This record gives sequence, structure tokens and C-alpha cells, in this order.
Amino acid sequence: MHIQTISKGTGRIEAFSDGVFAIAITLLVLDIHVPVVKDNESLFPALLKNWHTYLAFLIGFFTLLVCWINHHYMFELISKKNDVLLLLNGFKLLVVSFTPFATALLADYIGTAHQQMAISIYAANFFLMGTSMTCIWVYANNNELTASESSQILKAATKFFVFAFILSGSIFIVSFISIPVSLILFGIMFLIFVFPKDRVRRLSAKEKEYLKKEQPVLS
Repeated sequence: MHIQTISKGTGRIEAFSDGVFAIAITLLVLDIHVPVVKDNESLFPALLKNWHTYLAFLIGFFTLLVCWINHHYMFELISKKNDVLLLLNGFKLLVVSFTPFATALLADYIGTAHQQMAISIYAANFFLMGTSMTCIWVYANNNELTASESSQILKAATKFFVFAFILSGSIFIVSFISIPVSLILFGIMFLIFVFPKDRVRRLSAKEKEYLKKEQPVLS
């Protein structure tokens, strides 16, 4: 049976990933165009006509920003790598690379008869982002690629990243039922995952508190 060779250090993974994230975020702005106005027209109304483009840009930007923050935190906890981890991270970067296209669909079709499909495609991309993040973490944690953090921190991180998979999947399903609700869930997910380290430490503290309460009963 083939055994995966484990090596220390994830610097090159992080550097390459940061580059892909940076390029994807840069590509988002290419869909924003300067409006053409005639001498007898006002610039401000022409700018307002492109509101859907600006909204899509903000959604795409914050999606990639929050995903990068979580990827960065995840690799604070992961200190070793093997070939499977590289492939899983590559899948994550594939989804990141697709995000500018999904965002462009939003910009072109939000507010039209095709907006439901555009939002569902974006939600599918969002779901794959959450899935890839969860796969990276669960694989790394189960194969001893993590740093020497406390067991409570690692357990809390697992709960946190598995929740990303569940919530992003729920957003994808809801996008076929109610666009406003799916957009609200997008916002809630951004708020939850924008500070991953803080969330994981809070979950870990609650785990410790629960174990302390259970200890007398067990004894």
C-alpha cells in the first residue's frame, strides 16, 4: 500500500495560494467599466445605472476576502503537507479562480429575468468554496498534518469548518427557493467567518467549560 510522504512546512502552499487569491480579486474589478456620457448628460445617473455591477463586485470581493482570511488561519493550524493536501488545496484554488466568472454572471443578470440562475450559480461556487475548505481541514486534521495546538482548539476548528460546508450548502439550496433569504444567509455567513480565529477560540472555551461541568459527574 502506498504511504503518503509527509514533509514539514507549508510556506510554498501559502505563497502560491496568496498569489491566486490576489489575481482573482484583481480580475473582479475588470467587470467595472467607466460609463460613456454625452455633454448634455449627467455622470451621476450613468454611474447609478451600473449599480448591479458594483453590488456584484462587492459580493465577489468579500467572498474572496473572507475565504482568504479562513485559508490563512487554517494554515496557521496546518504545519505539514503531503501530495493529497496539495491536491485538495488545488481544488480550493480552482474554485477561487472560477469566482470572477460567477461574479460577472451576477453583474450581468441580477435584476433581470435570469437573476435566479445567476445567483444559484454563484451560490454553487460558494458551496464548492466551503466544501473545499472543509475537505482541506478535515484531511489535515485526520492525517496529523496540524500544528501542536490544544485538542480543544483542533476540535473547535473542525466544528467551525464543517459548519462552513453545511451553511454554504444551505445557501445553495435556498437560492432556488428565495433569493432574498439566500442573500441574507450570504451576509450572515460573511459575519460568522470574517473572524475565524476568534470564533474557534470561543468554541474551544465553551468546550473546556462543558468538560469542567461534566467532570464531577464522571468522577
